[in-house]
Amino acid sequence: MSWSSWVHNSRETSTAMRWANLTLRGQVTFVVIASWLVLEVISVLLDVVQIRQARLEELKNRGDGFLREVVTTLGKVPPEDRVKLALSLNNAERSVVISADDTAASVAGGRRYPAVAEWFKSRLEAQGTSVAALSVADRVVNTNEKQKDDFAKSSGLGGFQEGAASESPVRPIVGVYSVRLADETVWINCYLLLAPENFWPVLFARSVDSLIGLVLVGLLALLIGRVMAPLSGLAENAERLGRGEEVGALKATGSADIRDTVTAFNQMEARIVQALEYKTALLRSLGHDLKSPLARLKTEMDNKTSTSTKKFQLHKHLENVEEIVNAVTTFTRETRRDGDVTRIDLPSLLEFLVEEQQDDGHDATLAIQSAAIVCGRHNALTRAVRNLIENAIKYGTCARVTLSTADGSAVICVEDEGPGIPPEQMDAAFEPFQRLGASGPGSGLGLSIVRAIIVDQGGSITLANRSVGGLSASVFLPVEG
Repeated sequence: MSWSSWVHNSRETSTAMRWANLTLRGQVTFVVIASWLVLEVISVLLDVVQIRQARLEELKNRGDGFLREVVTTLGKVPPEDRVKLALSLNNAERSVVISADDTAASVAGGRRYPAVAEWFKSRLEAQGTSVAALSVADRVVNTNEKQKDDFAKSSGLGGFQEGAASESPVRPIVGVYSVRLADETVWINCYLLLAPENFWPVLFARSVDSLIGLVLVGLLALLIGRVMAPLSGLAENAERLGRGEEVGALKATGSADIRDTVTAFNQMEARIVQALEYKTALLRSLGHDLKSPLARLKTEMDNKTSTSTKKFQLHKHLENVEEIVNAVTTFTRETRRDGDVTRIDLPSLLEFLVEEQQDDGHDATLAIQSAAIVCGRHNALTRAVRNLIENAIKYGTCARVTLSTADGSAVICVEDEGPGIPPEQMDAAFEPFQRLGASGPGSGLGLSIVRAIIVDQGGSITLANRSVGGLSASVFLPVEG
């Protein structure tokens, strides 16, 4: 790679990095301001062209009749009589000077117009006046007496005196038309007072919209900052969440898409926190439940007396430890993310699970009030709903399953006719290894597994005692649009 290529690539990389380091607010503001500047530059250039064009049109239109009148009149008299006749054609706004010089070609500080000169020449020749040469120029004249130059004094235009007496001196434009007729050596120099130069005032007047645009850009920058403010809070909370801090839910403000983003972040943060709390509670419960059997094992091992009774107790302690480890393994296996996220037809899924219990001879019914399709992992969702139905049958003798929709969510309600759960123990029901006084085999992880799966699917679950007796478990899942 050549040195120039390396430098070019380095500059491009540096520019890209600087752009990437800008916030979204900075990038949007930069794009808006840059776009405005480009538009304003184009607008100013167009205004300049239009002002120049208007000046050129005045030079042509006002000079056309005047020039044809002067040249035609003077061309009919001998050269020696033209000076006296030229004086009779002068007034405050126009002047004719007969001289040996091409004044238009030698105007200092002015602009020449060769194309306009050719246009005037063709106009004069069309009316029968033979022209050997023609020049056209214009120039701005300072009418202040102290600063009036030789051009202003020699042009002989009386209209300058008005500007000299004015409190705000006028800077008129003088059009100079120099004509030399065929077979002659003298020049007819015509001076015509045109409109004062108002280039900058006119440009300023035409640029008022630019100033308004600048104010609007400033207001837009403030609005962009206000719109982007929730994203700044979102980035800050994401950073704090990554460090393990408790951030809490952000207030969903701003535009609809930003509110959706903040809401999605809040849901993600809640699921992450809940998952961490589950794992923390699981490890805490695991440590607590393992402490007692391990302490007994240590005590028994320290006892040198070995009898069959002692051996039996050691085996029981080891079986207890094994059950706890197996329960943790089950929790990990049941809550794993197996399979891809797909569209799930809830009526079909619930019909399958209810018929499964009915085939086993259990009392289970299904009522579908409205169909719903959700996105989730099919196997995991099947395990969660099956667990709720089995719990209802196990602890409440039956399972009454209903499917409905409310506020954009699919609602799966599993009711039983059992004793329910004491209100003060509702929250503890979802904690790992909490059996709430239930007898028989079990690890106390069922509802923990269900809640972990449902939250992972973007939903939620609640428990409530029925007024007629029994427990009602309601699962809320976002409906797929």
